[in-house]
Amino acid sequence: MRPLSASQLLFLWDAGQRRHPIDRALLALALALPEEAPEGLADHPVGWREARLLALRNATFGAQLDGYDACPRCGAMMEFSVDGNTLLAALPLPAPDAVIELDGGRWRLPSSRDQALALEADDPESVARNLLACCHVGGKEAVSPAQIASLEARMEALDPAANIHLGMHCSDCGQRWDALLDVGNWFWDEVVACARDLLNTVHRLARAYGWRESDILALSPARRAAYLDLVG
Repeated sequence: MRPLSASQLLFLWDAGQRRHPIDRALLALALALPEEAPEGLADHPVGWREARLLALRNATFGAQLDGYDACPRCGAMMEFSVDGNTLLAALPLPAPDAVIELDGGRWRLPSSRDQALALEADDPESVARNLLACCHVGGKEAVSPAQIASLEARMEALDPAANIHLGMHCSDCGQRWDALLDVGNWFWDEVVACARDLLNTVHRLARAYGWRESDILALSPARRAAYLDLVG
């Protein structure tokens, strides 16, 4: 996975502010994977999107993931530090033709398109029902509460990258839990921070030298930094 360029990062920041997080993730992948048809990206399984987005994030900002999560028992903030490439290697991509058979029915893995349609519901339970109905092979079909639990468990087993969890341990009270790693939000926060730095760089160098934004962004990071040092 090749990293996003400075100009691509600014484009993503500009266009992504007005998009749903799912569309934002697909836009980032469209920039990074020009060989893929943009309209087809939404049809891949969710785990494919999340794994590819993590690979893009690692390539663009480095593999180290340092963060924290609140203990569900005592509320203490526990830090974690993960190598993104090691995490990625432990998340196999799902088979695009994977099918789950249950009670005479067949379901495929959810895609980004399915997620977008399911999110039109108002509550989490309805979202889950809508999502699984979208995934029924042969047309939408309602699912029972018992089927929901079974299908969710089987889908998670087939597509672990769709919901990436990090094992956490509270050093204060001893509680253990799984923290959800939202790759899309994590990556977007880094894009926003990087875009602000780039805009500040463009502003300072344009004022000092009269250069165009495109010329400044075309410079390597080392050369931009060197010019910033000269400007003072």
